[in-house]
Amino acid sequence: MKGAYNLERVMAGWVFQRADPRERQPARIRMRLDGIVATLEDGTTIQIPWKGMRLDVERDGGVVYCIAADGTRRIFSDDPDFLRAAEAAGGNDLGDALARLEGTRTSTPVRHRMGCIGCLAITIVVALAVPRLFRWGVNSTVDALPYSVDEAIGETAWENMDQGGKEVDDPRVRAAVQAILDRLTPHSQFPEATFQFKVIDSEVVNAFALPGGYITVFTGLLTEASSPIEVAGVIAHEMAHVTQRHGLRRMAHSVGLWASFTLFLGNTEVLTTIARELFTLASVNGYSQEQETAADLEGVRMLMAARIDPSGLAHFFAHLAQVHGDVPDSLTWFSTHPQHEDRIAAIEEYAASQPPIGEWTALDVDWDAMLEALD
Repeated sequence: MKGAYNLERVMAGWVFQRADPRERQPARIRMRLDGIVATLEDGTTIQIPWKGMRLDVERDGGVVYCIAADGTRRIFSDDPDFLRAAEAAGGNDLGDALARLEGTRTSTPVRHRMGCIGCLAITIVVALAVPRLFRWGVNSTVDALPYSVDEAIGETAWENMDQGGKEVDDPRVRAAVQAILDRLTPHSQFPEATFQFKVIDSEVVNAFALPGGYITVFTGLLTEASSPIEVAGVIAHEMAHVTQRHGLRRMAHSVGLWASFTLFLGNTEVLTTIARELFTLASVNGYSQEQETAADLEGVRMLMAARIDPSGLAHFFAHLAQVHGDVPDSLTWFSTHPQHEDRIAAIEEYAASQPPIGEWTALDVDWDAMLEALD
């Protein structure tokens, strides 16, 4: 039975939509049994269903966010009864989101921070003993952090770093990349992750992802690939880095114990400065071979779940080796990763070991139009 809350009550709040160039807009908010509805000042209504919704709370606990499953819409309010109203109306559909919020919300500092401090204490002890145990301690603490930490660091780095070229806003190019992301995103095993992307005009054959799902694709990758499934393979690999939180793990290992301590306590303001230095084009692909292999295999899994032929990733490596031989400096993404022969073999072996899922489905990408736009 739903909570005994007056669902007819209207609360004040705001709406943010990724597709809308304006910032947050004031709205009147109502809870319904099928979702939360916000009415803007011009009469437009925005609805987010309870199923798949994510919840987040500001550090000071003043604002509660209801976030659509695809991350494109947010309805939020600082009304003290807002969360209780959502819980009463959402019922079982919000069960997982409420559980995650209870376990990771940054507005409950006592329990959350005590848990992180405990992990940090373990980390310091094992750091003085065995390096392998130190890595385990750091990774365990990263796992305890809310995903909002990834988003805050990734957003700051993405907005402040030199991307190495001008952003491409041609709709034919963006539509091609967006179609690939749309196919892959529902098959991520990390429901908190949402993805945004930029296409940068550069001959570098590269793509990279920052924590929080901020993906950069260079036009050199798009023109070097021979098919959309090859690009999909590379993008799936970068999405896997995000969902497995490799960027945050790398940063936590790199910045040292004291900076990690501030991170574990939720102080992202200090570390966003560090992020701008760490996540540059020169170092963004500095993952370990273990992380690269994990991203390859998780990327293949996502491709197969989306019914995209996973051989595209292996074909891309083989194509680069055949065309370029010794990999030139411009092929940054390829040259900074493990040996391509080993990667091709591992990808093919993993794909062959998975149960058959039926025929592959072509990507809805106008490849020729994209290449024409880049010509």
